[in-house]
Amino acid sequence: MGSAVALDLAVFDKPKNEGRIARKKGSHKLYFDFFYHGIRIEKSTGLDDTPANRLKAESMLAKILEMKREGVLEFGRLFPGASTEEIAFHTRLEKGEYNPSAKSVIFSDYVQHWFETIWVHYPAGTKQEYYQSIINYRLLPYFGELPFSKITGVEIQKFIPSLKHLQGPKVGQPLSRCTMTNILQVLKMIWGDAVSEHSWILPDPFHGTKKHLPKKKKRVVEVFRFSEWQAIMDAIEEHYKPVTKLMVLTGLMASEIAGIKPDCIRNGYLYIECSVVKGRESAELKTDFRERRIKITAAISEILANALATIKGDKLFTLDDGRTFTAEKFQRLVWKRALEKAGVSYRKPYTTRHTFAAWSLTLGIDPNRLVNLMGHASKQMIYEVYGRYTEGLEEDQRAIFGYFGEDFLQAGKVEKMGGKVFCENAAPDLEEFCYCGA
Repeated sequence: MGSAVALDLAVFDKPKNEGRIARKKGSHKLYFDFFYHGIRIEKSTGLDDTPANRLKAESMLAKILEMKREGVLEFGRLFPGASTEEIAFHTRLEKGEYNPSAKSVIFSDYVQHWFETIWVHYPAGTKQEYYQSIINYRLLPYFGELPFSKITGVEIQKFIPSLKHLQGPKVGQPLSRCTMTNILQVLKMIWGDAVSEHSWILPDPFHGTKKHLPKKKKRVVEVFRFSEWQAIMDAIEEHYKPVTKLMVLTGLMASEIAGIKPDCIRNGYLYIECSVVKGRESAELKTDFRERRIKITAAISEILANALATIKGDKLFTLDDGRTFTAEKFQRLVWKRALEKAGVSYRKPYTTRHTFAAWSLTLGIDPNRLVNLMGHASKQMIYEVYGRYTEGLEEDQRAIFGYFGEDFLQAGKVEKMGGKVFCENAAPDLEEFCYCGA
């Protein structure tokens, strides 16, 4: 095996992407290629490249990687022919006596280590996939060959203008401020883990980066007028009418609706406890505040009762072919066609959530109750986003009230000093039904 010591050739399982057997250009020998202490190790096996030797080399590599995972690998014994500096470097690390400097740790090498030791413990699902996508397509191409000492505020200022759409109709155009912020957050997380792990004292390269991001666009929330909603409901396919109506009656997102099971209906409430994202069920919602309960009104009860009577699996709502209900499929296969048929200007299905909030405020709902129904942390979103005036909704108040049902507002009524507290914004002829907390 050349410079490497002999190893037991018993076969060991090798986790994917931990290392490989390679052959260098111009050489007939096989090489070990793996990472150790954040450094890429390329050492000859001493074996010629033959099918039988490849099997031997793979077996030896599996043993090396097992020793690495168990923390018993001794680099000097394994590769006695390595340079004195290389052996000293790994030996100090093996004994816990050495911390590499920010100049010696390359970003891509640390990311490999980070994937193996930190990222693998993130819950599998959308967040893990999203982080990996950002790292693979945004961070590694730019920072991959840089040592951490070169990841400075100036370098990040240069990085920000490179954040553009890679494909689609907006290819070459800058990403949104929100997307840029998400990418920088992942970079900051990895940078922070490296600094903490190696006890580096480095200036924060992320200080002041906000001023280099695109200006924050004012959020314009579009909602449906009642006549538009009626046209959509008339145009949408029969199978999807109940779930579409449920969206606007509750403000639930498609992923939350997809997760509704019969046991979510308890004691007169609909409990929102899980979601289905990209076809996978998750017991964790977007935030802790999204786990909530919704009072079942007569309008909601009718939808749920019909769903329970026709349920074929463990979920109340599915696509018409029985597949898992997802926002992407609903939007592409159903929603877009319905809006075109209805002659309504296109807005995403998420607009039903905005519409629920705006319609509720038009009826005079207590903002505190709306915060809970929407699953927000505070009233900020209610006042700053949904609370903006939507022209014409006051004309729809009576129709909205009839659509939601009088028990929608009664569900939030309170008794105060023995009397009813009325909504100041309610129309006079609706006052007898419209109660809210003061």
